[in-house]
Amino acid sequence: MRRRTRRGLPAVVLSLMAGCLVAVPMTTTPVRAETPDVPAQTEQQALDRARGTKRQVEVLSLRTETRQVFANPDGSFTSQTSALPERVRRGGGWADVDPSLVFAADGSVRTVATPLELTFSGGGTAPVAAIGDGGRSVAMTWPRRLPKPSLARDTATYAEVLPGVDLKLTASVLGFSEVLVVKSRQAAADPALSKLAFGMRAKGLSVRKTASGGLSAVTTSGAEVFHAPAPRMWDSSGAPAAAAMAKTGPPAEGRQAVMGVDLAGDRLVITPDQNLLTSPGTTYPVYIDPQWSGSKMAWTYVDKAYPSQEYWNSSHMAEAGYYGSGVKRSYFRMDSDNINGKHILKATFRINQIKSWGCTSDPQAVQLWLTGGISTSTNWSRQPSWSEYQDSVSSDAGYSSSCPDKGVEFNVTSAIVRAAKSGWPNTTFGLKDYNDTSGSVWGWKGFSNAPKLVIDYNTPPAAPSGIGTYPATPCVTGAARPAVNAGDAANPLQLKAKIYDPDKANDGVRAEFVLNHYNTATGAWDDVTATMPGGGKTAYKSTTAATDHSVKLAGLLTGHSYSYRVKAYDGTDSSAWSKWCEFTVDTIDPATLPKVTSLDYPADTPDDWQGSVGWAGAFTLAPGDGESDVTAFRWALDDPSLATPATQVTIPAGQTTVNVRLAPRHDWLNALYVYPVDRAGNVGNTPAVYGFYVNAGFGPEGHWRLDETSGTTAADSGATAHPATIGGGATWAGARVAGGLRLDGGTGYAGTSGPVVHTDRSMSVSAWVLLRDKSKNSTVVSQNAVRGTGFQLYYASYSKRWVFSKFDADVDDKVTVLAMSDAEVTADIWTHLTGVYDAPRRQLRLYVNGILQSKTGAYPYQPWDATGPLQIGRVLWHGTYIENFAGDIDDMKIWKRELSDDPRTVNDPALGDEIAAMAKQPPIQRGWWAFEEGAGTTAANTTDSRWPAALTGGATWSGDGFDGGGVLRLNGTTAYAATPSAPLRTDHSYAVTAWVRLSGDDTCVLPDRAMTVLAQDGGIYSSFYLGYRLLAENGVVVPRWSFSITAIPDATTGALTHTTSAERVDCSALNTWTHLAGVYDEQSKQIRLYVNGQLNDQRAVTGSWAAGAMQIGRARYRSASVDYFGGDIDDVRAYTGTLTDRQVLNIAMNLPIDS
Repeated sequence: MRRRTRRGLPAVVLSLMAGCLVAVPMTTTPVRAETPDVPAQTEQQALDRARGTKRQVEVLSLRTETRQVFANPDGSFTSQTSALPERVRRGGGWADVDPSLVFAADGSVRTVATPLELTFSGGGTAPVAAIGDGGRSVAMTWPRRLPKPSLARDTATYAEVLPGVDLKLTASVLGFSEVLVVKSRQAAADPALSKLAFGMRAKGLSVRKTASGGLSAVTTSGAEVFHAPAPRMWDSSGAPAAAAMAKTGPPAEGRQAVMGVDLAGDRLVITPDQNLLTSPGTTYPVYIDPQWSGSKMAWTYVDKAYPSQEYWNSSHMAEAGYYGSGVKRSYFRMDSDNINGKHILKATFRINQIKSWGCTSDPQAVQLWLTGGISTSTNWSRQPSWSEYQDSVSSDAGYSSSCPDKGVEFNVTSAIVRAAKSGWPNTTFGLKDYNDTSGSVWGWKGFSNAPKLVIDYNTPPAAPSGIGTYPATPCVTGAARPAVNAGDAANPLQLKAKIYDPDKANDGVRAEFVLNHYNTATGAWDDVTATMPGGGKTAYKSTTAATDHSVKLAGLLTGHSYSYRVKAYDGTDSSAWSKWCEFTVDTIDPATLPKVTSLDYPADTPDDWQGSVGWAGAFTLAPGDGESDVTAFRWALDDPSLATPATQVTIPAGQTTVNVRLAPRHDWLNALYVYPVDRAGNVGNTPAVYGFYVNAGFGPEGHWRLDETSGTTAADSGATAHPATIGGGATWAGARVAGGLRLDGGTGYAGTSGPVVHTDRSMSVSAWVLLRDKSKNSTVVSQNAVRGTGFQLYYASYSKRWVFSKFDADVDDKVTVLAMSDAEVTADIWTHLTGVYDAPRRQLRLYVNGILQSKTGAYPYQPWDATGPLQIGRVLWHGTYIENFAGDIDDMKIWKRELSDDPRTVNDPALGDEIAAMAKQPPIQRGWWAFEEGAGTTAANTTDSRWPAALTGGATWSGDGFDGGGVLRLNGTTAYAATPSAPLRTDHSYAVTAWVRLSGDDTCVLPDRAMTVLAQDGGIYSSFYLGYRLLAENGVVVPRWSFSITAIPDATTGALTHTTSAERVDCSALNTWTHLAGVYDEQSKQIRLYVNGQLNDQRAVTGSWAAGAMQIGRARYRSASVDYFGGDIDDVRAYTGTLTDRQVLNIAMNLPIDS
């Protein structure tokens, strides 16, 4: 056995931050054998990477100054928490703690990287030391001018601040010490050392004296931020290494004393012990040590020799055992809040042993205990309780090179399990010699004051949520238990729950269901879990969020009751069980037909039609006689198969019937199909059929044609007279149908004197609009409330879309519900808008050019009625008119019903439905070239003078037209006529017609190439081609009349879609007049070809915009002019909008179009 020789111990110093000082950093024992892989940001990412690499992966988002968390390949986590900070934030990353001192740009002295802001004087009159945290700080000043310090790692030395006295400031992990080194007896006699007066400046804090003679800096709420125990002084009798002692504190054998402290305003006065300072037995240097520490971290030790002295967050090493004149014990408060609620697999307390009394083969054991909490007032006389023994370690490490320093660890699993279950924010451990009252020094040990707490844990799965069945039923028990249908073999009833385990994303988590059957004979619940696939255990699923797990049920007995519950299991831990849920099986469909009645639409009255298309009526639904199990109904109009969206309504609690409101979609006979639904969701096989007759749709309540040419009143030709007065910058102008209203976007509008429709009921509104300015919102129509509007149809500049909207209430801070157009608005073209509010469904719909756009969901607010006047071209917002329309408005209509997009609302299928028909009709003639001039080079457009046709390339006149008048004659090689620009928007509905005559002789030779009668050019292709074309059919080239359009006229490759004549063109067509008509219907996305007034062919295709001239007698193909027509062309017409079958026939018969 080797005896321990006497060695100087590190002196204790006071630092500004409690629990943050490290005298000797601990070397951490590796947590796992494997090397950690590249860190990941989230737990999920770390788990994924750990499983793939078979290594630990750190979770960066959980890193703190004192803690690192690692994901392990097995799905568990390891938490490493240090008693002292190991890193600090620097920008967006982390830097290792480094208390080394450097000169800053401003001349002060600062630490390289510490958790708190430490600033020392660079010399002069600046504060000698300051410490800050989160905007709060404490600074101390020296009463004399300081010299520039010399820096040595973490210590700044100010030489000769008094004769024979140096000042040493030493930075540490969380604070600093301030030591006056009195180097001689002569220096000790200086009267300046009788009392040391420091200036004290506190920002955001108040400094107060503690009962034990220390200082505490606290917030206004009393929370301690910085702490200083009573200052001490000591001489050099206990150790030869004065420099070391000056940094670390008094040795155990040295003479020492506690100094007095007084606070007087902003002055801190410390009174050194004059006896120790000047006694003949004093060994110099003498060290005088006032100091501070922060209170974030916490460790302390106690010394029986100084029972009332506190050593809170000392930079001294931790000790355990008898040494010198007393017994030492050490305590560490370790953060453990991150493992609350976790399953603790293992926990160890790891600390470096750096001193021991000797190096023996049988060292005495040191014990680690779970203790009570510690505080700044902890001392030998006020120790916490030693509540639960944890572990012992026997080691003589730290004595010499034969017994060098090493890390030791204690098993603290029981304490951390207790902490995790109890939800403790921190856990305190105490180190002591197992027999420290024996007076033997052989049990004494010295340790680093920076231990680590290493915890392996698993997070138990979260409690299941979303518990129920599929089809869905609530989780209830007793008499309220739901009835369910057991399903069939293909779609059986399932139990379901949402399962989540935050740290088992890879290996997964499963659900474990338990199923019981109620035994009516015994009155007991029998476990039938074994009847479920896998015994009720689902497959493991990887998860990053709560995920559905389900299990199918089989063999359920109708009329019997079952109960179930579920828990989650991750292979290590289970969640708590869910509550019990119950259901009763019912597989019998209701057989009795429901009863349907309506006062608004009486049943089967062919001689007494009621209501209107789009006008909602009330229908009462009731179970059939003797049916007690029916709780709901499914209904649909006109479709017994319920293939169209059906609506299910539930009978309100305590009632026997339920009312529904619905609007018929067409006139004549309507059929309402109603199926009974029982409480298990079983739907009756046979519906009740309720037939009722409906009038055609009511006409508009208001119809402002806006055809006036003068005055300030716009007449209303609707069902109720609501003339509108125009004002501001509103004028009359030509428009889409005839005349229209031109608004300047600033002050122009038209308004009625009162409301036109009830906005809390079904309603529709439509208009033709031409927007000129896309830079700001423009309102087409609205109806005033008091502060706002009941609805608004407008252009929204933020989205560049048309919008139909309603609002939750007539308040300034309103919520908007809207339907929006699918495509961006094109300015300067006429567009037809229709907004529909369907009150029974509480739904808004928007149609652009007759085409349904995006829908809203159900309007979620209580409908309300705006009872103010209708506004054309502006809206009331916060009580002020804004968003005046910039452009033209024509043919404004508003209805007190919802318009229908059912094709049965119109007589001509070509019109689509009553909404599409308004966008198609009336067709507006944009061109009529009759070719009656007989001379010159210009064919007049008798409809619109903007688009005359110029005869070019040898085009001539003739006098034998289809009606005996003039005609355009073309040579088939160079001759044609063309307008100066595009008269049609070919991406919207349009129609073109012409009389044509192929030239020929008695040999009956048909043209052997394509010839175009009419086309409108794009950049590379024409957008459409009406004329004569040769098409390959079954390997044979066949001549036919054709109407074709190009998908993208400006694309480098043009894909043509053709409609062709039913009969091939033969010799009879030579020198014979034939009438051709081509129609593009934007709403149905369809082209149609008519020959001599009869529909010959139609194809589905989407048109596109070509901005070039109208060509009469040629076309554009692959950037070249082609297909020159050889023969005569007469009576060319072009329309915006579609032509119906009847209208085409009238044109071919040379009758008025609508005759």
